[in-house]
Amino acid sequence: MMDVILGLDCGGTKTVAIAGDLNGKIIGHGTAGAANPLSVGVERSLENIVTAVKNATSQLGNTIEIKSLYVGMAGGRPRALRNMDRAVRLTPFLRITGPRVMDHDLRTALYSGLPNGDGIVLIVGTGSAVFGVNKKGEDVIVSGWNHWLGETGGYEMGMKAIIAATRSFDGRGPKTVLEEVVKEKFALKDFFADLPLTIRAPFIDSPKIASLAPFVTEAAMKGDKTSKRIVEEMIDEMDCSIKAAAKRVGIKDNLNVVLVGGAFRSKLPILKDLKTRVSKWMKHVNFVFPKEEPAVAAFHFALDNYKKSLKTK
Repeated sequence: MMDVILGLDCGGTKTVAIAGDLNGKIIGHGTAGAANPLSVGVERSLENIVTAVKNATSQLGNTIEIKSLYVGMAGGRPRALRNMDRAVRLTPFLRITGPRVMDHDLRTALYSGLPNGDGIVLIVGTGSAVFGVNKKGEDVIVSGWNHWLGETGGYEMGMKAIIAATRSFDGRGPKTVLEEVVKEKFALKDFFADLPLTIRAPFIDSPKIASLAPFVTEAAMKGDKTSKRIVEEMIDEMDCSIKAAAKRVGIKDNLNVVLVGGAFRSKLPILKDLKTRVSKWMKHVNFVFPKEEPAVAAFHFALDNYKKSLKTK
């Protein structure tokens, strides 16, 4: 039986697991689907966590013992984390004999870009959230409620695209190429008849809806006015969330912001536009990207917890 340290980054689209030995050497990397309990539920989240772990440790055989586990999870509200912790603890597929920490994914994302851990991280993926920490270690979370409660991100962009497409189809709104994008993405033979049967509970697939986001940004680049408006609204919300976090945690100058998520890989000048907005209310602001995967930061946390557990024995 091999002893391993595990760090996981669980998002609204995918889960990443990093496995390493007790000396801190990374020996495995595995991925799986979404593991945000607020959007896909505890059962599906657990299933993808187990799959990611198995993929990360596939070269080690079936007999592994997890000496320390640290999970950074999207949708990491206190009750959701408690439910996930119980599910992970009770599953027979994970043998955990050391420290086990379930945390929101914002902490690992922050440390992945700012090793000192003071500043703000903005995650914009399927959903979005902001985490701010001042030099005293005081912290605050802004947004990250869930896709249905108004956080920005790929899901919101996707839903806005779908709504814009219906308005375009009806003539209630401006004509937009998003009408054809939605029709093609969801393989709708008859837009009017098939769309209401595709986007309805309980069949709403948040990652699939979020997958519309790159098509929205592409359409915006090509000049589609409706798509441009959707992107502008997303940037406004990013700025609003950063400002709220900075104010609540008391950062008044020299703001460092880590940017995490697919939105910032777009060819659109999203980062440039965001800098312009933030610079209007913060004199000195520095945007940085992660120096390592958030899952790697989670692995380092897990390793530190393992070393601390040895000292207490």
